[in-house]
Amino acid sequence: MTKTFTEDDLVRFLYDEVNEDERLEMRESLCADMELRARLVELNEAKGLIENFSMKAPEAVVSRILYASKNLQSI
Repeated sequence: MTKTFTEDDLVRFLYDEVNEDERLEMRESLCADMELRARLVELNEAKGLIENFSMKAPEAVVSRILYASKNLQSI
């Protein structure tokens, strides 16, 4: 009987959070199921985008926060 893997299972697989038995079972399923493999590729691409994403606050916002912080310390 083939186990059905959820998206959560695939994410755990990507982040190496599965035990060895699960890993072997998932690898077998990935070899046999093209749709499952395609979904894993999509999730891996999303993982890469998330890992490379960065945000930077506008300098004006940072300046206002630092100014307010200095004024609070002097109270």
